[in-house]
Amino acid sequence: MSSHVRAIIGLALAASVGLAGCGGSATSSGAPTPAGPAAASPRVTDSGASSGGGGAPTTPAAADKPTPAPTPASPVADVKKYGVSSPECKASSTVLMAATKIGGLASQGKVTQADFDSAYSGAASNDVPFDLVPIYANLKTASLKVVGKDQAGASQYLGEFSDALGRFTSAVQIVCS
Repeated sequence: MSSHVRAIIGLALAASVGLAGCGGSATSSGAPTPAGPAAASPRVTDSGASSGGGGAPTTPAAADKPTPAPTPASPVADVKKYGVSSPECKASSTVLMAATKIGGLASQGKVTQADFDSAYSGAASNDVPFDLVPIYANLKTASLKVVGKDQAGASQYLGEFSDALGRFTSAVQIVCS
């Protein structure tokens, strides 16, 4: 991988990590953590008898434990390797560099429509490989949410932007390998 591509990916990763602390993440489940089975179980005394009137101590059944949510497939699972000198790598890296600039401006509340248009139009955007299009579209959508917002307004979207930038960065690493 060329040093130029490595530098771009490194900057994007640094921006993604830096922005993650600036706002809430859109990918967190947001669901409250359910109370454990012990909260609903009768209290067991030192003698082993339940204060609920039963005899032997009770243990929660396996069915009482919450089932973890299934993990979605990785969004970069279908991304193909094109190589560091490929036009796909060059286009994707160019878009990544522009998106990283959007992230820096967003953290200051200074993203304009012109910045957005510059980052997401032109030959590089048109040459992003087809397998990156869903990830690119997600990044573009997250970027659009910070356009014209002041720092406080943009900060509520920085977590979502950071997540999208991180996924795109991971995808570009694959494309350029």
